[in-house]
Amino acid sequence: MIEKALEGKKGYWGWIALLLAVIALGIYSYSKQLSYGLGVTGMGRDVSWGVYVAQFTFLVGVAASAVMVVLPYYLHDYKEFGKIVIIGEFLAVS
Repeated sequence: MIEKALEGKKGYWGWIALLLAVIALGIYSYSKQLSYGLGVTGMGRDVSWGVYVAQFTFLVGVAASAVMVVLPYYLHDYKEFGKIVIIGEFLAVS
């Protein structure tokens, strides 16, 4: 499987580089937030803090629903879910 990920054309490697840059930006931003607190987000009102916290809880729900999509395929050998299992696994991990 890893050998498939290591072969690709220029567009593929450009996309990978862009994704790695976004990941690096996220890690940098998270380290700033961890060092200086949530004040670096620039959210000074209650509404924006509520949206920020609601985003976390929403994504927890997305991960749980992705797990529920994956379970029938693995536990009950339900092959009709085979094509969507990969998307469900990526959602559950992300």
